[in-house]
Amino acid sequence: MALKHLITCVVAGIDYLVHPQILGSVQETVRADQIIPVLVLSEQELESGPEQLGKILQYYVDNDDVCEDEFTGILVVNPSSSGPDFAATADDVDLPGPDLSRFSAVYYIVPEAAVLEGENRLSSGPYFLSGPNLHQAWRLYPDELEAFTFGLIPDDPFSPQSFQAVASQSSGGLAKTIPVPSRHYHRATLEKPLAGTRVSLKDTFDIEGVRTALSSRAWAEMYPAAAENGPYVKHLLDQGAIIVGKTKSTQLLAGNEWIEFQSPSNPRGDQYQEPSGSSTGAAASLAGYPWLDYAVGGDSEGGVREPATYHGLHALRPTFGTSSLDGIKVISPRYDTVGIFARSLPELTFMAAHSFDITRSDVHKPLSTRILYPTDFFPLADPEQQVLYESFIEILEASLGVKRIEVDLAQLWIDKPPSQSHAAGLPLQEYMNRAPFWSLCYDFYQSMKHFRSGYHDRFGREPFLESASRLRWKIGANITEDDRNEYLNQIAVFRRWFDDNVVSAHDGRDQETILVLPYGDSRPAYRDIPRDEPSPLEGINPTLLSSILGTPHLLVPFAQLPYESHISGRTEYRPICVSVMGTRGSDSTLLRLVEEALRSAHWRTKVETGRYTFPLGGNSRNVEDQEVDGHDSHGALMTVQGTAGLVYESVDEL
Repeated sequence: MALKHLITCVVAGIDYLVHPQILGSVQETVRADQIIPVLVLSEQELESGPEQLGKILQYYVDNDDVCEDEFTGILVVNPSSSGPDFAATADDVDLPGPDLSRFSAVYYIVPEAAVLEGENRLSSGPYFLSGPNLHQAWRLYPDELEAFTFGLIPDDPFSPQSFQAVASQSSGGLAKTIPVPSRHYHRATLEKPLAGTRVSLKDTFDIEGVRTALSSRAWAEMYPAAAENGPYVKHLLDQGAIIVGKTKSTQLLAGNEWIEFQSPSNPRGDQYQEPSGSSTGAAASLAGYPWLDYAVGGDSEGGVREPATYHGLHALRPTFGTSSLDGIKVISPRYDTVGIFARSLPELTFMAAHSFDITRSDVHKPLSTRILYPTDFFPLADPEQQVLYESFIEILEASLGVKRIEVDLAQLWIDKPPSQSHAAGLPLQEYMNRAPFWSLCYDFYQSMKHFRSGYHDRFGREPFLESASRLRWKIGANITEDDRNEYLNQIAVFRRWFDDNVVSAHDGRDQETILVLPYGDSRPAYRDIPRDEPSPLEGINPTLLSSILGTPHLLVPFAQLPYESHISGRTEYRPICVSVMGTRGSDSTLLRLVEEALRSAHWRTKVETGRYTFPLGGNSRNVEDQEVDGHDSHGALMTVQGTAGLVYESVDEL
């Protein structure tokens, strides 16, 4: 694919990109070297009269971050297939057309180039004239948080298939830029529910025409641009999603030192807290940029869940196998899943419904739900964080009308041991000491076999590895296939035991089981403090539990705790998240139950971007919980930004 020449310009102090595809041309003569911001309106809109026309212009500015007032000074008339010919009317003194005197210039699209039908229709909104040719206007946002590897534009905005990386810097020269199209170009339909929705993808997904780096110079040197889109990317594009860029992963999905690529900045608090987790760029982009709607990452051992806690975002690791992993770089095909981030629970539910093969929550609702409280992981070492968790569990109990059931997994393993003789007599954590992490390291090492040998053959040296990646390779290299099979057998034994004794055979159509699990640390984690040396994970913990069981795991921010920052010299706030794990296939039910609990307590279901996860309040959670008709300040209805025309009733409609 030949790269297209990209033109950028500045309008009202804002950087823009002129999308290279020509959408039409105007009848009038325009100098070839001119770049003119214009507003395209239909003939029907111009028939509305002077007062209504003013409101229409204001609507296009107020409901879009691309269309500025400077676009409304020059008009381009889009003729319809029926109705008056305004170009002819303007020259006919006996048949006066609409009053267009408010515009400094008026152009008319060549009719045969303008009447595009269906998905390829020319929507009203902001555009650029480059000479006589009409182009979409894409705003270039500076990536000040260094969250992205690069931004993207599709070769064909009407039918995106192949993409081009955008390398332009902001006019200030200090940041790469991420292009986004006007919100007015797209309207959601039942066939394209994600139309116009801006999504970032972790730099692990194959996107036709662009490369994957994995924050490794060696990987970027080794592999060319993807020849086609992976199934998940194609699925998003088919539903109308706008993929605005690829976000940074940790090195080879396992590192954390950021030696070859600059680390994303966590926008929360003093902006010098750890971003953490392999999908850190995805989380930073959504926590920091209000112009982005969703971020998509990947999770094997917490790659989505860990950054969600550090960035104060709603996130879901879905039931294993609910989306294809083809065309995605993964650590382990046994444990990896696509994972998603959102700033609100209704939005997370919406995106999950259109990302994964999951059952709708309104098809079947269990008659009762059990809340399990595993004392293996509770109470927490930090009493303040424990008090906050207690408050969440209490609203969950009140919403479901049940009390938590304390369960000691280690003791239950002893009381009801698995039937397999080789497991008898061994404590749970001893039996599962190596199985999860060592089997993951085996898969990681094997999945990189082509990279290791190919890089050495091509460049005559070994690729650089950060210490965490090096540790996993070292462990994986020393695991035999027989060892791996034994680890997988141990995991299979544990899964069967968990299903039979923890979830129990009573779960199903009439009863659901959820586990409340701790996730994240309430203490600040400064980037300027040297890291501990990486070490192997042992046994079962709240992170690995979902990974080895293949169950959905939901992260929900609900509080923020103060700390005195040695960076900013002032009081900052760190997000606090709770996690809830369901049973395999219960993704939609899990989302619904947690949102209902938050709403019944009048707690916020939406987070902010920037320094604070929530508006500061005077309660124990340090959150201002404004109430409107029994719901939080965001209301019971949600309209997904960028999908005008589709309004959804909370979760039950999804």
